[in-house]
Amino acid sequence: MHVINGDSARLEAANGPFVADPAPAPTRRRRWRGPVLIGALVLAGALVLAVLGAAPRTGELDPEAASPEGSMALARVLEGQGVQVTPVTDLDAATAGPGRTVLVAQPSRMSTRQRDALAASGADLVVLRPDERSLRALAPPVALEPVELPEPTEPACALRAAVLAGPADLAGAAYTTTDPAAARCYPTGSASGAASLVAVRNRGRAVTVIGDATPFTNDVLDERGNAALALAVLGAHPQLLWYLPVPPPAEPGQERGTTELLPPGWVWAPVQLLVAGLVVALWRGRRLGPVVHEDLPVVVPAGETVRGRARLYRRAGARDRAAAALRADARRDLALRLGVPRGAGADAVADAVAARTGWPVAAVGALLAGPPPPDDPSLVALAGEIDRLRAAVREASGAVAGGA
Repeated sequence: MHVINGDSARLEAANGPFVADPAPAPTRRRRWRGPVLIGALVLAGALVLAVLGAAPRTGELDPEAASPEGSMALARVLEGQGVQVTPVTDLDAATAGPGRTVLVAQPSRMSTRQRDALAASGADLVVLRPDERSLRALAPPVALEPVELPEPTEPACALRAAVLAGPADLAGAAYTTTDPAAARCYPTGSASGAASLVAVRNRGRAVTVIGDATPFTNDVLDERGNAALALAVLGAHPQLLWYLPVPPPAEPGQERGTTELLPPGWVWAPVQLLVAGLVVALWRGRRLGPVVHEDLPVVVPAGETVRGRARLYRRAGARDRAAAALRADARRDLALRLGVPRGAGADAVADAVAARTGWPVAAVGALLAGPPPPDDPSLVALAGEIDRLRAAVREASGAVAGGA
């Protein structure tokens, strides 16, 4: 509603100054509570999934962890057989010298420096679930093979550790090799000759690549030939370095950016939030259809309509519209009373009023076509001056009529 008559504006002016009536704070809070709560839940779920997907399980392959994914039982059995088990989180070529076995439990966590130091060492290596970078550095003849692994099978090779163990729980990854002298145990049956355990010689030392760490955990160590396989490959030397790599702090100039530190697939979290926001918008958004004309169920009195429209203007603080309505109504009434032609401008009406009442033309023009009032008291004062001007015109017109 953008047009009101003079009565509405005068009534508004009489009722008091125009003060914006904002929506109550509790109403605004309730309006946003649902979308904010849904967004918070989606964000919390995305963060939990990202953390669970990126962080390793607590105690995984840790020789001091008694949890199902830990390896305390295997470490205790090895020590009972005279093998000295030493957990390490970092090592160099001197530490991992010949005559020792190094179990690399989580090779994907090694830094480039750690990987190069281990490749330069002379110790025999047992590498569990190596990634491609670790294979290139520690066992160049071996490569990952993307094949579907069967159920545990016979070793089908001449490697002593596998022959003693028999079937084992190896179902993680498979590898191929270009070394004709390599031992391929637990084959997958593929045409490439991929196997779950590959033993090669590299730089004069033995490197055993195993595609699954399950046989080394507390949970299944006593099943099938898991214990025999783990004890045979790790107990070849009296000293075993149990290597759980912890990447060192980045050196100057080698710091990684924020996106490089985020887990893989992190970009899907913002996409999920965007989709969830669109769903909420479609769910809660207003759908405006075509205008429907309906008869009012009751008759609204004119005075109530005027007061309601005045309250709308007061709530919106529309002093400019109220002042324009007051002036337009006054110009129409004065033009009709003074005989000014319809459609004449405010200047013609001001001239006629000044000629009839003796008021200054500039003052009359400011009342009928001046700038909007800057505040509520000015609007109230403008309404009073317009009423005084109209009363002066009525009195002057009455005196003219009486004299005639």
